[in-house]
Amino acid sequence: MKTLIYTTAFTLAVAFTIPAFAKSPNDTKVTHLGNSAAIPNYAQFPGATHKFNVYVQGEAISELRIDLPEDIKIKQGIEVQNQSGKRIPTTVDINARKATLTFSEPIAAGNSILVMMNGIKTPGYQKTWHYPVYIKKVGMTEEIPLSLARVQTYGS
Repeated sequence: MKTLIYTTAFTLAVAFTIPAFAKSPNDTKVTHLGNSAAIPNYAQFPGATHKFNVYVQGEAISELRIDLPEDIKIKQGIEVQNQSGKRIPTTVDINARKATLTFSEPIAAGNSILVMMNGIKTPGYQKTWHYPVYIKKVGMTEEIPLSLARVQTYGS
């Protein structure tokens, strides 16, 4: 019983003395992914949209790359919008299993973008799709791994 009390006290002490990373994920100082979704999220729907948010922090980004899962096909292209819903001019190159998005003007820190992959064709079974996402900061030649955009679809 004494061990349980000490363990609980230690856990509470650590939890209250370590400062929180940020009040919300959008307060962080690094570029990161936000929400992701499939619309509709029904796996057998032909032509769904898979989307995710990118919150740009720290330095502006000039390019974004998405690795596409093997069973995914994008039939209607990729569109990028700012937080107001206005389309951002973007050159999209889909080659093999990679989609590269080059922005006509860099996306400045403090902004968020919505990446929408339209007309997604999947094999039609329930699955969680993982899209590895990479960015290039302005003036850099190397890509930086950002995270996985995780999109869940459901079956019947």
